Amino acid sequence: MVQGDVLPSRLPFRTLTLVQDGSEDWCVGFRCPCGCGRTIELSLPQDVTPRWTCSTDFLGRPTLHPSVWLKNGCKSHFWLREGRVIWV
Repeated sequence: MVQGDVLPSRLPFRTLTLVQDGSEDWCVGFRCPCGCGRTIELSLPQDVTPRWTCSTDFLGRPTLHPSVWLKNGCKSHFWLREGRVIWV
């Protein structure tokens, strides 16, 4: 996982970018794992909806909760658990 203060315009494949505002996690961005090239940006602040939580294990592998379900475009639906995509 890469960290920064803005989401880059071009995200590398298979890499999550965590955007922070000061010490607060703001969003996580990554390219859709189906390969369609779509950028997925998920909000992390507790006072917004919808929102996700992003955590890493001791090896640095990311987990997102809840699942990611794209309602249009490729319509991918998946969980990200310990760095692995689990398709629904």
